[in-house]
Amino acid sequence: MKTISKWFTRGAEFIAAMSLAAIFITFLLQIIFRYVPFLEPIGWSVVLISLLWVFVIFFGCSFIVREQDHVTFDVVYLAAPPPVRKILALITAVLMVAAMVYAFPATYETIFANRLMELKKIQTIRIPITGDRIPIKWLFAPFVMLMVVVTLRYMWRIYTVLRFGPPETEIDMLVGDVSDDEEAKQ
Repeated sequence: MKTISKWFTRGAEFIAAMSLAAIFITFLLQIIFRYVPFLEPIGWSVVLISLLWVFVIFFGCSFIVREQDHVTFDVVYLAAPPPVRKILALITAVLMVAAMVYAFPATYETIFANRLMELKKIQTIRIPITGDRIPIKWLFAPFVMLMVVVTLRYMWRIYTVLRFGPPETEIDMLVGDVSDDEEAKQ
């Protein structure tokens, strides 16, 4: 299982890195085409950079950023004893799953089932093979992916909290290290 997780993480990091590279290359092209005298400025570069940036943010938060790397407000959680932490962890996980499941149909309908999102097109970027303009819904599509991944992540958290207890915090690890040092001294 760790091998699959490692390959998945590496694949996600590769996709994000290639997206960032595409942003950088597009940015350089934009500068070259703007300031070289005999070249015409390219209008699609800003829109492509914006599309890729939104994708990288939602993709990265979905698949690359670990839960402990997100900003958390855990003062009450850290002050509570482990049995209360388990209850708090379950409550927050259930609330997150409920919020995502509740919001998902409306979000999906707004992005993918809305006729206006299909009709409104990004004016400056076209699909390379067909030459068709890209519908604006694809700018917001990564948000749906983020919602699905957050829902799955918190469903997994419910399972792990029920099975193994509340997640260990950095303070628990530090306290564990201190008590291990004290035991070694004795």
